[in-house]
Amino acid sequence: MKRILLLVLLASAPGSLTAQWTVKPGGWFMSQGFNKGHFPDRFSADQGATENALDKVDWGLYFIYGWKEGLSLGLGQGFANLEDKRNGAHTTTTGFGATGLFVMKRLAQGKGGILSVQPRVDLPLLYNTEARPVLGPVKAEAEVRLLYGTGYGLAGHRGWISAAVGGSAWRHGDDEIRYDGTIGFDAGRNLMMMAQAFSVVGLKSGAIDYSATKVGGSLIWHVSKSVGLVGGYYGGVSGKNTARERTASFSIWINHDPRAGAPPQTPH
Repeated sequence: MKRILLLVLLASAPGSLTAQWTVKPGGWFMSQGFNKGHFPDRFSADQGATENALDKVDWGLYFIYGWKEGLSLGLGQGFANLEDKRNGAHTTTTGFGATGLFVMKRLAQGKGGILSVQPRVDLPLLYNTEARPVLGPVKAEAEVRLLYGTGYGLAGHRGWISAAVGGSAWRHGDDEIRYDGTIGFDAGRNLMMMAQAFSVVGLKSGAIDYSATKVGGSLIWHVSKSVGLVGGYYGGVSGKNTARERTASFSIWINHDPRAGAPPQTPH
């Protein structure tokens, strides 16, 4: 079951594109993502590895609110349908996944970029996780991440780079290390390109028990100053004791800037 949980969490990542910058006081950013994923095979055949096919359709919500200057509060939530076709058996789960609550605190800001810290707590599921595939943690879990972001210019166009690394020793199962990176580029009027990579490593008794890395790309069309439409595709490229993911993603970004007449903060 923990492999299935891992797959669910990785599949949810594109729909919850986190910002590396805190939000201005009184402002907020919301992303609602719709993903369709397929896991046709596995990277390794070790005991306990996910076998055969998994299919998943999910909705994910990411919301962050600017509470004070340099301090933001956030929420992550998902709802999914997961079909597990493993070893000739067919089980299905439909329901809400983990509810994540987090705080983002800016640590430093300068010409080199912005550095923030983000502690997060995931609330456990309330249904019986022994009889069907799980969509989130079976017990409360916590994680701490360091977030970095900076902007750049190239040939008269603007772009941004962000990275995050974090670890969790407060979870039911292996300790985890997660790291990811994003490069965005202003490709033209109201259009941006984005490339991303997501990785997770599960550590058990000092050794790697499972791992997964996926990469993908998206196009962001800014319908207006406050609304963006995002379409992308993500695929697993390496892993251990996990399945190879193929996910198509569509998201809606909504940004609210409390300053009247000011251009909105570009979401990342």
